[in-house]
Amino acid sequence: MKKTTIAYLLAAFVLLVACNNQATKENEALKAELASLAEENGRLAEGNIDLAMTLEAYHEALLEIDNQVAAIDEKKKMVREYQTDAQVEQDILLHLEHIHHMMENSKHKIAHLSNNVSELRKSDSADHEKIHLLEEELFDMAGMVVARDTEIAAMHDMLAAQGFAIVTLADAYNDQLAYSEVLMDILNTGFFVAATKKELKEMGIIDMEGGFMGIGRVKTLNANAPAQFLTPIDIRETDIIELAGKKASLITNHPQDSYELTFSDKGDLVFLGVANKLKFWQETNYLVIEIEN
Repeated sequence: MKKTTIAYLLAAFVLLVACNNQATKENEALKAELASLAEENGRLAEGNIDLAMTLEAYHEALLEIDNQVAAIDEKKKMVREYQTDAQVEQDILLHLEHIHHMMENSKHKIAHLSNNVSELRKSDSADHEKIHLLEEELFDMAGMVVARDTEIAAMHDMLAAQGFAIVTLADAYNDQLAYSEVLMDILNTGFFVAATKKELKEMGIIDMEGGFMGIGRVKTLNANAPAQFLTPIDIRETDIIELAGKKASLITNHPQDSYELTFSDKGDLVFLGVANKLKFWQETNYLVIEIEN
């Protein structure tokens, strides 16, 4: 009986050592990845990394960001399932730091891709349909990454309540929230163009029958239209747009109860007032207006 007990204890000890060795290897690999991410994030922040300007590279970068968001979600779940134990606190903090670095990396890459897309759309070999789909995906990912900030803040509170020493890490993460502001600018940038039917046709924004070409944020516009056709606006701060003309009608799709058109006493100006910003911009961040002089 004693020999059996000793054998069991020995087997348990060997298993424990093996598990500890495996955990040590995993942590060392994670630390190496952290160092690599920190180095890449520094270069991205300084603008020392040029992301390739091709559709293929753009799509690969979006897939990489998507994988990072999935990894962040999985790691958040793992951290929440840890029990309060001083022996595993360092592991938890290591995984939390990894989440922070992956978040920063995704934010930098989204910002860089957003800066590059206008140039990509102007290239002679631009595939407008594919670019539109990739821009849609980028916009959605920016929204997902920004939403993760709220979830990570809640996780910080949970860990702090359990007694984990996360103050330094949390402060460092809060310093990185400036990167989220760049993503918020992407999410809240709108573009509008107001012109006569003839002018809109010449720009290629409406077809020869006067119908609307496509739907969505980007397909409302001719991919090769010069930049001066587009007026950028911050949709968070835009309540009224003044238009020179006697009449105006919206070509892009915006719910009728989210805006109001009013006219000057002289009948030479039209004012578009946005009554409900969230509703007005829910389907597209492009505003195309046809006016009559």
